Amino acid sequence: MNGHDKAAEHPSGTFSAISMKPQLSNGGGLLSEAASEIHRYWYPLLALTRREIRKRYAKTLFGSLWAVLLPLAMLAIYLTVFGLILRAGQTQAEAWDFALNMLAGLLPFQALADGLHRACLSLREDRSLLEREQFPGEVLAAARVLSASVAEVVGIILLFLAASFHSGQASWLILVLPVVILLRILFTVGLAWILSILSVFVADIAEVLAFVTTAWLFLTPIMYSPSALPDALAWTLAFNPLHHLVEMYRGIILHGHVDLAFPFIVSAWALLSASIGAWFFRKSIERAKDFL
Repeated sequence: MNGHDKAAEHPSGTFSAISMKPQLSNGGGLLSEAASEIHRYWYPLLALTRREIRKRYAKTLFGSLWAVLLPLAMLAIYLTVFGLILRAGQTQAEAWDFALNMLAGLLPFQALADGLHRACLSLREDRSLLEREQFPGEVLAAARVLSASVAEVVGIILLFLAASFHSGQASWLILVLPVVILLRILFTVGLAWILSILSVFVADIAEVLAFVTTAWLFLTPIMYSPSALPDALAWTLAFNPLHHLVEMYRGIILHGHVDLAFPFIVSAWALLSASIGAWFFRKSIERAKDFL
């Protein structure tokens, strides 16, 4: 067994020094304090994210190459099925547009759902790390969300290449997509913090989450147009953060334009989720430790 596999199976041994406060010079003042806080969170976050990625593919034949192969296979399957087979009277171009629009919505949804499911058990799986003095427990759920976003990033790159080939052009808006992905991650992390705490007290959270994410998928215009939603449910779009995210992804990757209101709405949802999630986590983490 190599060093990476050992790290994946023994997370507490991998981070023997993470809980230690970094040693900084005494003359730094506020700068030293700020650097200390950044080091306290970012170092274990990146280390845990790397561990999660390695652990997911640790015993597979192709290893981390699956992070590319799975999105590539998904892209090929959806374009073949919906772009060539299930055309339902559409022209070839219309069928491909439908498949590309659906993929642009499925990629952020799957990253969000996968990150939340992984985060549910993060505190139980790494309770030995939580016992360490000064260890920032927030990074446990956040690392799961980041590791679940790798496939999304790869899939988006492949989708952008396919869309550019299909349309014969590419928009400069793709340059701002990393910011939108970060907002999606921030939104997901806020929810992940809440779910990771609730899962400690209620063991059924993971099962309930599976139902909620499935309902969320079908109530969000991902596999259909927003105009297809019945009038009785159309009002829900204004309160559905995933709808605004999906429309931003589609606008940037496929259409080359975005509704001017969407960046503000998506940013507001991300900040609101992260703020509430951070407050709830810090308010409840000590009590949650007693239940672990």
